[in-house]
Amino acid sequence: MKKLAIVALCLALAGCISRTQYGECIGAFDDKDPAKIYKVDPLNVALAILFFETVFVPVVVVVSETLCPVGEKKP
Repeated sequence: MKKLAIVALCLALAGCISRTQYGECIGAFDDKDPAKIYKVDPLNVALAILFFETVFVPVVVVVSETLCPVGEKKP
């Protein structure tokens, strides 16, 4: 049973999007680059909700991969 839980955690974290063509995703509390447009990544949020009982996965997602850049702001 423990092995199954470890495999599930690894798959959940592997499914998280951590980078887009515009750069690295940032956590909910990180400073945003003013030259980029950010949006919440629904896949990462869904994984955090799905694995809420583990506590570890939601914390990792919220702290490091909640907002992903989706474009550049026009000057």
